[in-house]
Amino acid sequence: MQTKNSWELPEAARREIQQRKFRETVIRYYAPREPVLMGGILKFLETEKKYPLRLAHKIIDRLAGITTATTVMSYPEIVEFIRGLPDGFAIARGPCACRLHTAELGPDARDLPGGDLGFCRTSPLDVDIQIAACGEAFGELPTYRRISREELLALEEQCRDMGLVANVYTLLSGESGISHCSSQTCIPFMANDVIDHRSVVVRRGSRIARTDPARCKAHGLCVQVCHFHARRIVETRGRAVSVLEDPSRCYGCGHCQAVCPEGAITLHERHPMSAPPSFLPAKEVGGPCSS
Repeated sequence: MQTKNSWELPEAARREIQQRKFRETVIRYYAPREPVLMGGILKFLETEKKYPLRLAHKIIDRLAGITTATTVMSYPEIVEFIRGLPDGFAIARGPCACRLHTAELGPDARDLPGGDLGFCRTSPLDVDIQIAACGEAFGELPTYRRISREELLALEEQCRDMGLVANVYTLLSGESGISHCSSQTCIPFMANDVIDHRSVVVRRGSRIARTDPARCKAHGLCVQVCHFHARRIVETRGRAVSVLEDPSRCYGCGHCQAVCPEGAITLHERHPMSAPPSFLPAKEVGGPCSS
């Protein structure tokens, strides 16, 4: 039986998880050390380019997945998640632990409303969000500040327009934060890519993209904005169509849907056991991310 995400539980259960003493102790220790941890992972990835550490990478990933995970969400889903946060859950905004180490890699964001789909700009450093018990602990650090739900919703809109991927972190079974990631600078995304997107820490969202071949004009914009390299243009039945080359690489962020000028891409419920080809009909469950 599949375990529910913490945000799918009743409010009383969500609050109970946040108040667990052991979890609170771990968070207090982890909060000021998160940048050091991300820096260590980045050094490991650099070492991995020189030595055969793939097995060690997989073992580390599995061990990390026992306590930590992050689940990708589309824009409508992350908005629903934020609006559903119980009253009293602290929200703190501060610097992304990854970008403290990877900012030198260059631009990592786009300008979707302006039509510039390449990595043309550098995202703000302070796009890391901590919530509930983590919001309280991180909110005490000098680099973080407490914000309101409305301020967070405004930030989500900005991150969507920059083409960043929203994902909700859980720590010891409880929701702990929201990250806004780019494949260019996100260390967990980089680590996931090295092991062929088989990480148990970076989890696929509840949606998967589908393309209607009759409407697709093969502009290729969806290919450009995919952080997970899931799409390509292929010839089918005598015409070019954008498809999911590897459905397992679709994490359900919805950016491909947002930039498709023909409205040929929609998000659908992800089947847990298998992912059919992107052009097969399926029940639509989400509207355009740009709405």
